[in-house]
Amino acid sequence: MDRLLHHELRAVFAALAVAAVCGVGRGLVHGFSVPSDAGDLTTLFVTLCMASALWTLLGATRLKWVSEVRDFERAVPVEDIGVVPPAGRSLRGDWFRPGFFAGYLAFTLPLALLWEAAVFLAPLWSALNWLGKAALISHWEHRHGLLLWRGHVGGEPWRLSVSRRTPAPADTGEPPA
Repeated sequence: MDRLLHHELRAVFAALAVAAVCGVGRGLVHGFSVPSDAGDLTTLFVTLCMASALWTLLGATRLKWVSEVRDFERAVPVEDIGVVPPAGRSLRGDWFRPGFFAGYLAFTLPLALLWEAAVFLAPLWSALNWLGKAALISHWEHRHGLLLWRGHVGGEPWRLSVSRRTPAPADTGEPPA
């Protein structure tokens, strides 16, 4: 079982690492010169940022085909599926997924080296989308006092499950998990 917020943040870290590797790889093969049409690259990046922000805002609505919030509200309580979520697990020790990084890099690096320099923006766009979803998840969890989990809903692995947020121990002063 894995917290949905941690899953999204791991994807962000991997996508940023892929973008960095692709940018450096492109620079080592073709040189680190400033592109002649830097304005076009900036316009593309700003457009991708605006599209990511718009998609995140649409995900926060209750529109039928784009709503993330509706998926959160349909999450199955962990008590109903008989699974105990892992206690005290944080993102600190498990913040990177090498398999996801390798798969994304295998797709993006050849395109960045052989085709177009702007391809390294694709992982950045993915990272922005996942970061927006992580912010949406964090806001929803905080607002409802619940934690969203991935996996272990029998027969429907895409379904989310939800558990109560555990209260913080009184002696440490740390926020809840």
